[in-house]
Amino acid sequence: MALVTKTIYYYLIMLATLLINFSLIPLVFEIINTKTAFNIPYTTIVCIMLAILIYLFIVIERRYYIHIFFYLIGLISLSIILFLKRKYNSISSS
Repeated sequence: MALVTKTIYYYLIMLATLLINFSLIPLVFEIINTKTAFNIPYTTIVCIMLAILIYLFIVIERRYYIHIFFYLIGLISLSIILFLKRKYNSISSS
């Protein structure tokens, strides 16, 4: 396993990763409160989910344990958004 040099770029990448994945949590709460998710396309959710899965496989392979936590938060949030979108779209189309 290669040694990670912790430069300012490393910390900026970590901060950006943290912000991207944790920014999905308020979106989940907004969807729950408004009970609408029409403006979020399925392709966007699936593409972000695939990107997070790729990142997750990489960090598991490289044993970057704190990154695993960040990407799991994003994956769980996107899974909830996908579930809520299907639920609220089926209710409104009935």
